[in-house]
Amino acid sequence: MPLRANQDWDFSLPAAPRFVLRGLLRRQCLLLVFCCLVCCAPSARALYFGTNLAQPGRVITFEALPGVRARWEAGQVGKMPPRARGAFVMPQGATNLLRPIPILIVSVPSGGSAISALPGYTNVAWTEGWLVLAADGPRIAAEDDTVEWGIAMLGSVLEQFTRTWPQAKQWPVACAGFSGGAKRSAAAGAALLRDGWRVIGVFMGGCNEDRATLGMELFKPGAAFLPVPMFLSSGVGDRIATPAQVTAVRDSMARSGFTQIRLESYAGGHQLDPEQLVQALRWFRQAGGAR
Repeated sequence: MPLRANQDWDFSLPAAPRFVLRGLLRRQCLLLVFCCLVCCAPSARALYFGTNLAQPGRVITFEALPGVRARWEAGQVGKMPPRARGAFVMPQGATNLLRPIPILIVSVPSGGSAISALPGYTNVAWTEGWLVLAADGPRIAAEDDTVEWGIAMLGSVLEQFTRTWPQAKQWPVACAGFSGGAKRSAAAGAALLRDGWRVIGVFMGGCNEDRATLGMELFKPGAAFLPVPMFLSSGVGDRIATPAQVTAVRDSMARSGFTQIRLESYAGGHQLDPEQLVQALRWFRQAGGAR
């Protein structure tokens, strides 16, 4: 039929097809919204540390430029400011940096490698939801590897870590070590608290000397360090850090004003007890949340 001028034409669909179209459009809109939510959710993204895919259970290593403390310590001994090396392992279920991940920082005796010691803690800590981190400086003689030097290397690594993941500076932190590493972990806790970290616990296995009090004196964290939970782990058959010596450490810390000290014993000698590390980590999270 020819089209006449000024004739009105109805291009609308019949009632039934229009209803079907509205239903299809509604379903498509809902699907589009769902896809946007999934794509934008932080938990759906892979986590990267620099160019490294941070998968749970995988060791990520990185270099760290010398921080302020490292440059100062190097100047004290007439050395070039050293680069430090860091390593960490992500825990199970960590897919979102906006959700705090507790960090366990491992310390070792003078002259040792904290990175090499990671497996002794990772197998326990990462299943408990903790990110395990360690820092090493350049290899130096054990007598030159002082507490201050070790803390300087750790500081450089943490500066690089938070430069890459700024959110981490708000995460809770605990320090852990065995034997000489236990002594360093207590000092590290004091230094980190002074630097603004949220320290929620210190684990000291086989520790025969009170370095928590020394950490108070060296790094001046203030009274905020005194209520930090301190877990002393003692082997009943330990001949290097005997039960009597560990008890003396507890008593010394109590005299210094530390208010949350827990001493637990296990049937064994001078070696890390994994079950007590689990107890400590769970206690830190419980007590840290209360604080």
